[in-house]
Amino acid sequence: MTTLPPSVGRHFADGPLDLGDARDRARAIERLLEDGDRADLAWLRAELAPGELAAWFARHGARRLTRRSRALWAAALAQPCPPTPVAAAALWPLA
Repeated sequence: MTTLPPSVGRHFADGPLDLGDARDRARAIERLLEDGDRADLAWLRAELAPGELAAWFARHGARRLTRRSRALWAAALAQPCPPTPVAAAALWPLA
């Protein structure tokens, strides 16, 4: 299990995080892309394999990030912005 720095650990008060576990890795990426600051994101990039962040964004970004975060990360990762799922847009205008 990876020991989280205190600055990153504040995002995971709901339970411990094990970056060796695929679900925890996805949870870490999602939460830090949405709410992380510069230090959190630097830590995340150091923990992930090259290209893993971009692959997660392409696969899950449309469903797990807000529209604002998707736009930011699409620009930062030089990838197309995933469209908002139709059902999400119908339920929540900020999706």
